[in-house]
Amino acid sequence: MRALHFCFELHEPLVLGDFLNESAGGGEQSFRQADKEIYQPLFALLERNTQKHKQFKFSLLISGIWLDQAERYEPELVRRLKKLVNLKQVEIIVTPYYHSLAFFYNQDEFAEQVRSYREKIRQVFGVDGRIFAMPEMVYCDGLAKWVEDFGLAGMLAGGAEKVLDWRSPNHVYEVVGCEYLRVLFENEHLARKLVAQDAELLMEKKTDEGAEPKKVLSAKRFQKLLDLDCLRGGVVNLYLDAKIFADLRDVGIIAFFDELIANWLEVSGNCMVGAAEACILEEPSMEMSILQAVGKGAEIDTEEIQSAGAGERNLLPVLAEKVACEPPIWLRGGARSEAAELLYAMRKEILASEDDKLTQDFRRMMAVELQEAVIDEGLEKWKKVLDGLKRRANEAKKSQAVEISRAYTKKRDRGDVDAVKVEMKRPEPEDASREVKIVFGAKRSSGINGMNVHAGQGQVTEVPVHRLTRLAEHDEGVPEAEQVASEAPMDEPVKKVRGVRKIIRKLVIE
Repeated sequence: MRALHFCFELHEPLVLGDFLNESAGGGEQSFRQADKEIYQPLFALLERNTQKHKQFKFSLLISGIWLDQAERYEPELVRRLKKLVNLKQVEIIVTPYYHSLAFFYNQDEFAEQVRSYREKIRQVFGVDGRIFAMPEMVYCDGLAKWVEDFGLAGMLAGGAEKVLDWRSPNHVYEVVGCEYLRVLFENEHLARKLVAQDAELLMEKKTDEGAEPKKVLSAKRFQKLLDLDCLRGGVVNLYLDAKIFADLRDVGIIAFFDELIANWLEVSGNCMVGAAEACILEEPSMEMSILQAVGKGAEIDTEEIQSAGAGERNLLPVLAEKVACEPPIWLRGGARSEAAELLYAMRKEILASEDDKLTQDFRRMMAVELQEAVIDEGLEKWKKVLDGLKRRANEAKKSQAVEISRAYTKKRDRGDVDAVKVEMKRPEPEDASREVKIVFGAKRSSGINGMNVHAGQGQVTEVPVHRLTRLAEHDEGVPEAEQVASEAPMDEPVKKVRGVRKIIRKLVIE
């Protein structure tokens, strides 16, 4: 059996200027333009061929960013996607929600994005993804192990020509250290010929009578290349960005796919599959170890690749003397690394703000194309965006303090506050271990001041603060001994409570 597996990627690239409102064509305008030139032709092609050919199956790699934009600007695209998924002819590939490489910087953040994506496709399409892919089809051993531990069954990977050497990408591979995970490498040779409009695939064709012939892609010529390549393995994986339908429009990309799908399925023994089915078409006969991250954009010195035997199985290339789980080479060093470090260092501060819109903007900044754009855009522009995020986080923090204060005031006025404690450390030059504890509703001790203000070393000083008499009357659960004496002046306790509220606000804000 010979299988052809197409995976189309849907992601609308973000522009750094959009975060500063400097981009003239960002946001909705950019998405609607892409919808007209890319998504409408692609969806029409998929819908037409799923109706014509029940054997036509494929995969879609859809970023969470794209889904958010589609739901906001063109909900009809999402509805059409649901219909395709319901036909059971398309497989949704799991990916980090924000098209990021967070795995190499913060794995807690990475896990959160993958969980969010699975929840999203379950909510929108009613499916659970089984196969995983990173942006740019990035792959390495550490990532593969993480994916298996997460419960996924397979991965899509790029960079085959750089690590597989003479071995064919048209096979299913296993991973050293993994129990069952399988990897599908892209056939970069064929994908590159198609995307680059290789002269070997072009033929002259007259579109109108009397008009000059124009060069278009030939499905028959491409199928001949497929037939030759299948002699080296029967599972051909082609991972294509959806923008190919805009870039190759003039050479008849739509007609090319229509003809290729029909011609391929006419041949006995040929089939088209999704990613999960491709993983089980054959029993893997080889396992591999790739320590350094590779992908469609990777650049690796092939002299570093080493091969070795592994008992009954052959051990595929091991990239020697490389630390596992490092970002791909093209995102390492210089401004790109500094930009990533600055961004991920803000994570705790951003999440503490509990501002959903701010958190979303922060995570959108992790999109791989923005890291790649740092060289062109400049690190100063990147820092300007991060400063804006920090400012919003500080504003959210202050708002939290105000809300805490308001919530406490409401509870106090209702008499719901019984024994609220606020602790703060007030180091003294001579005794840094002293702690001051402010206790609401505490029993007043004897003496004029009701306390001994001088605590010994390591001791905790409790400062009783009187509750208002009118509130104590409603506290049925508080013993009479702990209620405030009615003869206490009203002005004094009110001032003390307000003072404590100032302390609370100061502690939260500063």
